[in-house]
Amino acid sequence: MMRQRELNQQDLEAFLELRMEFLLSYNVIPDENRLRNDTRRYLERYLETEDLFVLGTEENGELIAACMVCLYDTSPTVDNPTGRYGELRNVYTKPPYRGRGIAKALVLESMETARKRGAGKMRLHYTEDGLPLYQKLGFLPEENYMEKDL
Repeated sequence: MMRQRELNQQDLEAFLELRMEFLLSYNVIPDENRLRNDTRRYLERYLETEDLFVLGTEENGELIAACMVCLYDTSPTVDNPTGRYGELRNVYTKPPYRGRGIAKALVLESMETARKRGAGKMRLHYTEDGLPLYQKLGFLPEENYMEKDL
């Protein structure tokens, strides 16, 4: 039986493994152990706070899909008067479970949860696999947005 729920500290290792599977599916990670340990420390600090939530889908007790949302505040703008953003990250469903609407359900619930936590907008970086879903759900490309490594 499948069920979706918000994950907590007890789920940290299972989510960490799923996140690493996701990242390794499209990246070469030069120092996998460092990324795993940095992610573990991040989750230990922020999971179950108002700044981060993780949603997961389980089947028979196994975590088969998940996503996380990092919430942050910036100054209010005309198009986001709250100034609060949700950043959707790492939407991933294990390959045998794809095509069943699991990711869609996670994204819809994450948008609702972020809205309830005060976010006026949701942002994300997407993979080509996820692009059709995000477009169907109304996500639009941002114009005039740039990024630089520091």
